[in-house]
Amino acid sequence: MMYHAVSAPASLGTRNATAPISASARRVRAIRAAVSEPPPTSPSASPFVPRWNLSRAPLGPGVEPAPGTWVPTDQTIDDWRSIYRNTTLSTTDGNAPRTISSARVTGVIPHELTGTLFRNGPGLLEVYGKKLNQFFDGDGLIYSIAFEAGALTFKHNFVGTKGFTEERAAQKMLYKGAFAIGNPKGDAFYNPFDFDVKNVANTGVVDWAGELYALWEGGKPHKMDPVSLRTEGEADVVLGQALEVPQMAAHYRVIDAADPADKRLVAFSIEAQNSFMQPNRCCFYEWDVDGKQAARQTFGVPDATFGFFHDCLVTENWYLLVQNPTALDPQKLLTEYMFAKCALAQVIAFQDGKSALLHMLPRTEKARAIGQQAIPLANQFFFHHVNAFEPAGCNDASQVVFDSAPWKFMDFGMNLDMVTPAFWDGGSRVEYTRFDVNVARGTSKQESLSNRVMEFPQVNPRFTGQAYRYVYSAGAAVKDDVKWGPNQCLVKFDTSPEVGVKAEEQTYYFGERSFVQEPIFCARPGAVAEDDGWVLLVVNDAGEDLSRLHIFDASAEAVMTSRQQPLVWSVQAKKLVLIYGQSTADGDQQDIAAGPVATVELEDHLPPGLHGYWSNAVHK
Repeated sequence: MMYHAVSAPASLGTRNATAPISASARRVRAIRAAVSEPPPTSPSASPFVPRWNLSRAPLGPGVEPAPGTWVPTDQTIDDWRSIYRNTTLSTTDGNAPRTISSARVTGVIPHELTGTLFRNGPGLLEVYGKKLNQFFDGDGLIYSIAFEAGALTFKHNFVGTKGFTEERAAQKMLYKGAFAIGNPKGDAFYNPFDFDVKNVANTGVVDWAGELYALWEGGKPHKMDPVSLRTEGEADVVLGQALEVPQMAAHYRVIDAADPADKRLVAFSIEAQNSFMQPNRCCFYEWDVDGKQAARQTFGVPDATFGFFHDCLVTENWYLLVQNPTALDPQKLLTEYMFAKCALAQVIAFQDGKSALLHMLPRTEKARAIGQQAIPLANQFFFHHVNAFEPAGCNDASQVVFDSAPWKFMDFGMNLDMVTPAFWDGGSRVEYTRFDVNVARGTSKQESLSNRVMEFPQVNPRFTGQAYRYVYSAGAAVKDDVKWGPNQCLVKFDTSPEVGVKAEEQTYYFGERSFVQEPIFCARPGAVAEDDGWVLLVVNDAGEDLSRLHIFDASAEAVMTSRQQPLVWSVQAKKLVLIYGQSTADGDQQDIAAGPVATVELEDHLPPGLHGYWSNAVHK
């Protein structure tokens, strides 16, 4: 048996002492959980760690709290807010490679895991003394971790946007973000007719055919060097294709394949402001593995100016876009924005009772025989989709199943200062949801696949546009029809491609004071099984003021659901230890609930990011 010492949550008592260990759990490799006592390299204390105000000890990692035993509190909010602050990384050139010491690694980095993890997200939440209470406005920070034969190399750079560069030179805030209120310069002059906002380049990142791009849907992408992470400038041309309109969405789809000739990068642009009496121009781009144009198709999407198109989907025959039920609020524009009482983003308001629209855009001649469709969906808001596919037996492109993570509603006025425990009681929940679409008839039915609130879903890119089983996401520790909470779990959903079947789940809970960023799936070289690979994710531990990279085996060698309790607590040498089961040979598979196979303590504070990308190329 192998053990790992962890802080003893007083509230656990003997809750898990008699829980049975499943046969599958005993087969998995045991490693030390990474959320334990601070290692020698950690600071003994940090001024950014919120005081613990509850009468019990924090819940530790492993099994999520039992239903009905935990809900977010003011302590949760204090912890959550504390991680939204400036990175400790330099804002100047940070491209010098930094080897991550093996002393910072718990467990074993899989030697087969070779490539580079890129992450993008807001790196500055305070600009020269002015705090941003909406992290979407933070300047984009790109960092990379290169994996090669178990060794890790870290690099970073801020995206050198016009706004970031000029503010660094001026040593003060000059530009407003989409969520900024009033004049960011702080002087008396406020020009409400200045609708330009700072391109923060903080949302997406993609490395394809040797070119790296930082993405933000409100403007042009920024081209960067994938090795140095230095910014080469705003891009009007991406991988040889001129952009149809001067922006590219922050989301794209990668179609992986065993045959390199079938690999594709699929991205889109959509016009923010249409010409008079004309539909909004939309363009889908496809590139092959060498970065050459594989397809380019333009469409007209009517009345889409305020539709907030964030993500896309692709199947064999279709491109899918969802237009959100948002519209310009003239009253808010004239009575609040004009007088510096609200941000520009807030004048685009969610419309109760208005349908979202699913735009089915033909990719092939088979789809063009049906034609472009706009299909009404229920009133809800879409940020991130999961996957889409054409069901078995449908050979005429007339049916599509698409899975997404819609929010019940969206309020762009919400910010870090406004969240209270009541926010996670009902409210704007987001659930893994399946839509059964009859394209030919223009109809759709939807059903929730799980009542666990989740976000940042990821699938194996080999199954993009195909029937699939597995989804990896960040998720709430509370699984309930009403109650939820911040992302504190890694969740693996197992879903049948048939319509009407609920998803099974595996979860790993990182503890009460930890908060999960987007998971990234990395396929094992030569893998055939859909879940044969690893999941990489960064977790912020507010209780220790640490950022950690966790590596999980993504496979389903041991099948268990979130209702099982594969972990037991035992007392040894006056420490509470977590027993995972018997060790197996190095390289054997284990499941998500057994915990990470390796954890890396990163040297710097990395604020919660948005999106990442796994590249099979080693950029160090």
